[in-house]
Amino acid sequence: MNKISSIVLYDNKCGFCTKIANFLKKKDKENTIKWIEIDSKKAKEIILKLKLEKHIDSIIYIKRNNHLIKSAAVIEILKILDYKTRFIIQLFPVSFCDFIYDKIAANRYLFNTCKIK
Repeated sequence: MNKISSIVLYDNKCGFCTKIANFLKKKDKENTIKWIEIDSKKAKEIILKLKLEKHIDSIIYIKRNNHLIKSAAVIEILKILDYKTRFIIQLFPVSFCDFIYDKIAANRYLFNTCKIK
């Protein structure tokens, strides 16, 4: 049964991002999240419709025309998938979590899986 209630746009050109997205897709046993590659036609339509910046360098979580980016998006995804690690992340201020997110995003090529350099 399909129970999709939210959408996640992710960077499919980054091997690191794609591996994490694929891992989380497998954990979504209830099929509640629709995962869409950020450079796809569908993602571009969503970004335009929601008036999001065209070049958000972040994962984007969308539910009912509202969106979250960076660590807030990650926490919401972990919440939906019932990952307890979200409680650890939530102990820190959002600004700190976004700082860490930005550092990982900016250096994801160090994981030797990203084509973006």
